[in-house]
Amino acid sequence: MLGEQREHSDVQFRTAAGAYVRLQAITPRTFRIRVSETEHFPEPPLVRYGIVRLPPDPAAIEVEEDGDRITIKTGAAALQADRREGTYTLYGADDEVLTRQIAAPHSGAESCCGASFQLYPDELLYGLGDETRDKLMKRGHLAHMRLQKREAHAPAPFLMSSRGWGLFIHTTLHHEIDIAHTDSDLIRFCIPGDQLDYILFTGSSYADLLYEYTGLAGRPLLLPIWAYGLSFISNEQANARELIEDALKFRREGIPCDLIGLEPTWMEKRYDYSTSKRWHPERFYIPGWSPKGQHTFIGTLKGMGFKLSLWLCCNYDLSRYEEQALAQRHLAPVGGGIAPGQEELPDELDEGWYAHLKPFVDQGVSAFKLSEMSQLLGLPDQMWSNGMSNSEMNNLYPLLLAKQMYDGFRSQTSTRPMIFTVAGYAGIQRFASMWTGGLGEGVGGDYSLITLLNDSLSGISSVTYEMDIHSPEGIHFGFLQPCSKVNSWAYWRHPALLDTGLRDLFKKYAKLRYRLLPYIYSAAHTASRTGLPIVRAMPLIYPGDPRARSLTMQYMFGDAFLVAAFTNRVYLPEGTWIDYWTGERYIGPLDLEYDAPKDTGGPLFVKAGTILPMWPEMDHIGQKPVEPMSLHLYPHGESGFTLYEDDGVTFGYENGEFALTEFACASSDRRTSVSIGCRNGRYNGMPARRSYEVLLHLRSAGKPLKVKVNGTEYKETSRSKKGSAAAGWLFDRLSGVVAVHVQENENDSEPVRIELIHAAPASRKTGAGSPSKRAASPAEPPDPEKMLEIGLETGDPRKTRAAMEKLLEERLGPAPAPGEIRGHFLYLSGLLARFMERKGWTMNEAVGEEYDSFLDLHSVSLKEEGYDRLIRAAVRVAEYSGKMRKSSVHPLVQRLKDMVEQEMDQQFFTLSVAAERLHVNASHLSRLFKQETSQSFSDYVMEKKMNYAKRLMEQGCKVSDASAMAGFKDTGYFIRVFRKYWGVTPGELKL
Repeated sequence: MLGEQREHSDVQFRTAAGAYVRLQAITPRTFRIRVSETEHFPEPPLVRYGIVRLPPDPAAIEVEEDGDRITIKTGAAALQADRREGTYTLYGADDEVLTRQIAAPHSGAESCCGASFQLYPDELLYGLGDETRDKLMKRGHLAHMRLQKREAHAPAPFLMSSRGWGLFIHTTLHHEIDIAHTDSDLIRFCIPGDQLDYILFTGSSYADLLYEYTGLAGRPLLLPIWAYGLSFISNEQANARELIEDALKFRREGIPCDLIGLEPTWMEKRYDYSTSKRWHPERFYIPGWSPKGQHTFIGTLKGMGFKLSLWLCCNYDLSRYEEQALAQRHLAPVGGGIAPGQEELPDELDEGWYAHLKPFVDQGVSAFKLSEMSQLLGLPDQMWSNGMSNSEMNNLYPLLLAKQMYDGFRSQTSTRPMIFTVAGYAGIQRFASMWTGGLGEGVGGDYSLITLLNDSLSGISSVTYEMDIHSPEGIHFGFLQPCSKVNSWAYWRHPALLDTGLRDLFKKYAKLRYRLLPYIYSAAHTASRTGLPIVRAMPLIYPGDPRARSLTMQYMFGDAFLVAAFTNRVYLPEGTWIDYWTGERYIGPLDLEYDAPKDTGGPLFVKAGTILPMWPEMDHIGQKPVEPMSLHLYPHGESGFTLYEDDGVTFGYENGEFALTEFACASSDRRTSVSIGCRNGRYNGMPARRSYEVLLHLRSAGKPLKVKVNGTEYKETSRSKKGSAAAGWLFDRLSGVVAVHVQENENDSEPVRIELIHAAPASRKTGAGSPSKRAASPAEPPDPEKMLEIGLETGDPRKTRAAMEKLLEERLGPAPAPGEIRGHFLYLSGLLARFMERKGWTMNEAVGEEYDSFLDLHSVSLKEEGYDRLIRAAVRVAEYSGKMRKSSVHPLVQRLKDMVEQEMDQQFFTLSVAAERLHVNASHLSRLFKQETSQSFSDYVMEKKMNYAKRLMEQGCKVSDASAMAGFKDTGYFIRVFRKYWGVTPGELKL
């Protein structure tokens, strides 16, 4: 008989091959499996140093035995072991087999201990952190769990399966995971040494598996609220004066920003690794007799609402401090003893790495950026105080650095640390926020986006990339992620230095982000409680949708937003989606070729049913009270949102010092109801009472018949009366938005209830037919005034004429009185006049030859005469609008067109060549050209060449000469292309 031992919730036995095994149910859905060549099971560094934290009370278990088989049951899952073979089967709550370890863990000659798991044919796997930057779905991938510059900044040996199970390999040693790369139906891994430690999770969704995993490896930390604003790092050569000037530029331009940072030249010695660093005496002089206060450059920044961040590099022996702390608790060093040449560890703790940073924090430094130096470029060649070698410390070092920075700052200030790091490993989310690498290192936005998504599938939520502020796409992506960061480094990347168009775009996105902070902060709190990240890869939220499985250029930003970046192809999953920029509605599933509006950087969609809290505009967090808070609702069925609030800086929330507000909305054909709950909870600085500007986006439902608040009917009011004391509501016809101002009830116990009554949907369409090929149909016939606005704005005479005819039919009716006719004509002509005024056009230039008849409309009393005049004037304004739209070609596109005209005889004039000469990104130029011209660059060039060649032939040019002049060196090829394009050969055309 094989020996078996049970200790508390553990089951321990020895296999026929002589390996010792210990099984433990950590939680009802989590099992730990350890294999050793001896009876000893030492804790790995992740547990030893407090990165992975096991619950003090393991799950209650029921053990069943059947011969060599032993089964541990928790009620939520089960693990069955074959004690002779050392193999395991994992079961879900319904006794379904989730996975099998098909061979016993192996060790010995290979100097490693590993395992193999069986995969099902349709099984998908996600995770691994920032280990590869070219894919999300990892089946077929060979993963290298080792920190490497540009390739793997934060590997995490964690995988989630579409079958409802997960794997975490409990080691920091370098290893590989073969995920059906060698064998199409197997996962294999092997860990150096004679110890194997891994954890199996079960869950009904990827979100469940993330919850279980981050419960051990660490929930994503909740940053101080200002860290979710904008961070800016000045040029590395900046001094104190230039740093303050950078800060002033933000305030003068009205661009919100909260954190400003310095690169390594802030130190007296550049790249100072020591613990005796000082401010540079010339660049950042601080008088020794008065190092703190408003008179210092740090105090000046604080007065403008800025926090200060410092760049750090470190190769300090962090393990010494960790081992000293453990020695006080009588634990043996992780490497088995003191490293050769090291003295015995003292009984008293050294100060540790963080101690030398305390004076800087005391002066007002609020954040630190941890460089890749050492972390990714290689540690010093030495044995460390814990007995580990360089290779053994490689994955562990960034964790210890972030942990000691976090613990030190928290202990010193009792406030939340903001530690930026570029390197990490499983568990880094507990201590630091990450960025994906520098723009100067060739880390482009598309690769950074895949990194963010892989991190989001691995428990790492607070991640950002260094924003490319010189492209609309870079700005779009840079502001729609967990944190936003601009790094000047050796360059000049201040948004105030951008050209007018990009500067305005940057400001627009920055203001939008700050308005969205209550939404983003609530999502960050969700991440800190559950592990569900702020940025969510599509398969995480839509696991059952095959189209979502490998999407790398789009993601969910919290619950509400679908963001796509660096692409004009968007996939909308099942449901109703609203274009945030235009208000247009679509029904998914739908593949969409998206043309972003000119003043945006990419696609942004809102899920129908969304409730979106927004702050008023501000230059920095805390600049002014959040009063009122805006509440944007996109009614659709039943929906809700929970707003999370706390003091934003301390750890009071860990002790229950926070408030939750529940919002709910229910919408049907005839009624929309909104409930604004009272705030539940308290925190320091909580406003005594709150008011809300409630905005309901009802574009398809139209203007409501009635609006009631707490049972009292409100009257419709004009915009000029919006701020008056009288209760009222406002309807914006163009946007289809109802606005109503409400306050919390005085008794602070009953929710505020808003009710809208809609017109009967007699002609409203339900959207029958194939939803995957069209936009959502409006709930009622389009508003003709709105359609007139669209026709005029887009320069479409046909749409404009149809809309004006509809308006005339509605207003004039069959037999209007003469006085009424003039009134209607004046009203409708006013619509045209206001449009022209808004555009800054004179009536004379826009209406042209219809100018006199248009001005004389006030005297017209005959229906037919005024009808014709209005139609002609409207069409003329639309034609003028179209002409003005065409004349406002983007300068880059115009330069590209000029280059085509000037170099028509060039055979290989490609977009990449043009982009290089224009000093812009080729993909950006391609998208911009198509957006402006509605055709690809290659099609445009071919059209120009063929038209040019045709003119040459019509003028009597020889075929060979026309071929050369149009850039074709092979006359035969030119003839074939010409015939394919025009349907005749050049010679036939000439005849």
